[in-house]
Amino acid sequence: MTKSRYSLLFKGIVQGVGFRPFIYREAIRFQLYGFVKNTSAGVVVEIEGENCDNFISYVKENPPPIAVIEEISKTELKCNNCTSFQILKSDKNDAPGDILIPPDIALCKNCEKELFESDDIRYLYPFINCTDCGPRYTIIENIPYDRPFTTMKSFELCNYCNQEYIDPLNRRYHAQPVACKTCGPELEFLDSDGKTHDDPLNSAIDKLRNGHVVAIKGLGGYHLACSALDSGALDKIRSNKNRGNKPFALMGTLDMIKKYCYVDEYEENLLLEPSAPILLLRKKSSKLQNLIAKGHNRIGFMVPYTPLHVLLIREMDSPLVMTSANTSDEPIIYEDDYDKLFNLSDFILTNNRDIHMFTDDSVAAVFKNNLYMFRRSRGYVPFPIKVPIKNENTILGIGAFMKTTFSFLYRGRALMSQYIGTTNSVKTITTEMDVIRHFQKIFSITPDTIAVDTHPGYPNRIITSEYPDANVIEVQHHKAHLASLMADNNFYGKIIGITMDGTGYGDDGKIWGGEFFAGDLDEFKRYAHLKYSFLPAGDKSVKEPWRYALSLLNELEIEESYIMNFLERFGNTGKMQLKAIKHSVGGIETSSCGRFFDAISVLTGIGDKNTYDGELPSLLQSYAERSNSNNFCYRYNIYEEKNMQILNLLPTVYDIINDSQSIENKAFGFHFTIAAAITEMAEIGRNKFNINTVGLSGGVFQNLLLLDLTVKLLEEKGFEILIHKRIPANDSGISLGQAILAAQAIKKGD
Repeated sequence: MTKSRYSLLFKGIVQGVGFRPFIYREAIRFQLYGFVKNTSAGVVVEIEGENCDNFISYVKENPPPIAVIEEISKTELKCNNCTSFQILKSDKNDAPGDILIPPDIALCKNCEKELFESDDIRYLYPFINCTDCGPRYTIIENIPYDRPFTTMKSFELCNYCNQEYIDPLNRRYHAQPVACKTCGPELEFLDSDGKTHDDPLNSAIDKLRNGHVVAIKGLGGYHLACSALDSGALDKIRSNKNRGNKPFALMGTLDMIKKYCYVDEYEENLLLEPSAPILLLRKKSSKLQNLIAKGHNRIGFMVPYTPLHVLLIREMDSPLVMTSANTSDEPIIYEDDYDKLFNLSDFILTNNRDIHMFTDDSVAAVFKNNLYMFRRSRGYVPFPIKVPIKNENTILGIGAFMKTTFSFLYRGRALMSQYIGTTNSVKTITTEMDVIRHFQKIFSITPDTIAVDTHPGYPNRIITSEYPDANVIEVQHHKAHLASLMADNNFYGKIIGITMDGTGYGDDGKIWGGEFFAGDLDEFKRYAHLKYSFLPAGDKSVKEPWRYALSLLNELEIEESYIMNFLERFGNTGKMQLKAIKHSVGGIETSSCGRFFDAISVLTGIGDKNTYDGELPSLLQSYAERSNSNNFCYRYNIYEEKNMQILNLLPTVYDIINDSQSIENKAFGFHFTIAAAITEMAEIGRNKFNINTVGLSGGVFQNLLLLDLTVKLLEEKGFEILIHKRIPANDSGISLGQAILAAQAIKKGD
């Protein structure tokens, strides 16, 4: 065979994942010589020998478990007859923006095994890790990803750890967070008087067993933890966080999870993936369900994904609540702000390894044996999303008002941030700006274009003032939903796009939320929507949906006695609201599907107020899932007005309030009616525009029952269907769609 020499540049998730020692081992196995090193452009490899092509093919097909090779550039060189293969020190060159950062990774099986081996140097050490697991994104301060540029820089390696760190054949070779009891981070347990305890781990376990709330420092921030079966501790967390009735996320072993939930094979595999998300699982009837998620049919569970979590859980008889340490809708607390933490908890289990960048836990479900993401954060961010738009611009989509993320789009890939929160406070907007700056640093990018929601009142629009030279492009909310859906499915043809959500600023100045479009990224033409109805009292109707229910009743023109009976429980406030509705004062017209779910929840007797976003609609879904009814449909009608198809659900409201069936059956009938109406509207779009692909986006499609019913009915009609998978259907996906549509606008010259 002929000897040859090549220079290879690997791009993708190839740093911090054991890629260099993998290249070293395989180069030796293939009897090649040369070197491998990290650079800001990616991993550079030079190989010389007779098996270069076989080596390249093997690396392409068999990368390390966590590595993702996006691209390999290959340049032929002259042979220089070198006689060894080396791992060289990292080099920061001047090719910006090509390095990609790995997400934080759950404890691997090898490290978990060592954690419980009594003769191992890291026996019961709560910070054990290797190149296959541990913190990544949350500890990186700058690039390249080397220890001096992480929060581990203050921990000098002991001789034992250093020998592992410099040995290319060891799985801890250049594992930047590597440490042991001698040289690494340490736990500390604090009480409200500032006292520390000699045995932090067991002190925390004791307090958790005895009904206390403990703030625990994890990978991406602090959790508030307590026994999932302790009602007093749960009430304390709800009160301290201003959480309302929102269900808690739980952590437990796989056996614990199976005790309380049904887990199929796909769900089990997803729970145990390196990303270790919170997974929404079908619950079994138990006391736990009533305490954690009363009225709901699913419980959010995750397995312990750090060694500290593993050590805690193994001493507990029941699962632990693991909810973000924050006030609701604000970013998770990740700095050692003990005053704030003691406002939320009784005790603190902390450590001296700094968190440079926060991440909440990711939340997902399984739909038709696919991941269906609700919140994309730890374990996934900052994993890139490839898009077939080779824009020269660097575009920043800053997201929506609620469930905010941002996205950078450049060089055919999108980088989405972790979940940030609701941008209704200076704290959250400042946090979003801080994370944007961090992305700029670690990816060596600066936006020249900023995409924003067309809503003139969204507070995070102030971020544009940080970039006075950037071009600002406005993108309509629901069109951004559709663009994110298309990117999620790597589909860029023509679609019938259906977006169902709570609130989005429409092109006509009204509040949209039940929209039907046809077209592609060049143009989404709105051809239909839910009938406009008067939404009184603005945001008050979101928290107190009885107000919108009252507006729909008024529009029905039913007997006055029915409305008066409805108003009895709201006193003078209700009477004043009815008067305002009759005169169309203090509100705005809306086509929102989300608000319709709110109103039906009220009118079926489920409740009058939302103590958290989407509470009543999620309970309505749970009631519907418990129905024993066959498929049936309430009335609705479709008519044309000014070249627009209008879906009128007022007949549905009338039928529901006059239906004597159980709440469960009425709830199911409503879900089926919405699915049937969506399908009929999609058929109208197909007939008008000759498009057979339909896409479903918007927060309403987090309702898995509605999604299932709609998909089944659309399939029966022969549609090709796009649904979300990796990107949330809710407003967390908006930023990606904003960036993509801004890129398309630039391409068109708009």
